[in-house]
Amino acid sequence: MSEHRNEELARWVEGCKEGSRRAQHKLFKHFYSPMLRLCMRYADSTDEAEDMLSEGFMKVFTNIGKYETTGSFESWMKRVMVNAALDHRRKYDAKVGFTDLEEVADSTTAGYDINAALGRMSADEVMALIQKLPPTTRTVFNLFVFDGFSHTEIAQQLNISEGTSAWHVNAARTRIKNKIQQLNNE
Repeated sequence: MSEHRNEELARWVEGCKEGSRRAQHKLFKHFYSPMLRLCMRYADSTDEAEDMLSEGFMKVFTNIGKYETTGSFESWMKRVMVNAALDHRRKYDAKVGFTDLEEVADSTTAGYDINAALGRMSADEVMALIQKLPPTTRTVFNLFVFDGFSHTEIAQQLNISEGTSAWHVNAARTRIKNKIQQLNNE
């Protein structure tokens, strides 16, 4: 980010801390797209992602006074958005769905280059594959792969064991890999 953009962002954050609606609007407009993409990773639909986004921005604006200017604002905001998405899932899912623990089949693929196949796919196509994962598997996968949570942190956030967290990441990778193979064979 350019020096000018950093200064502008710092002004918006300070304005939000003072309750400025204009600063909130600027911050919302600036971060709308990247935060919506983040929420889409956890949602079953665009409508649900927008709900998560709204809840996340409410938390950002409510808690912006807790932001310390020592770290990246965007990183802080992403953490708030991820927590809002998790809160939304817990709130609206009757059960988080830890019952989808099917046997993970051996996915040996002799001679198949998954990286080459993945390289031919657009980001939207990959995101669509992630969207089709079962909700809990998708949530754990996103936390681990995209948001950098450890299995210990995921276990604490979702009230599951570290082993279950690791299982969900492995299950997600296996399902995505199998789906990519299936799509490339068609």
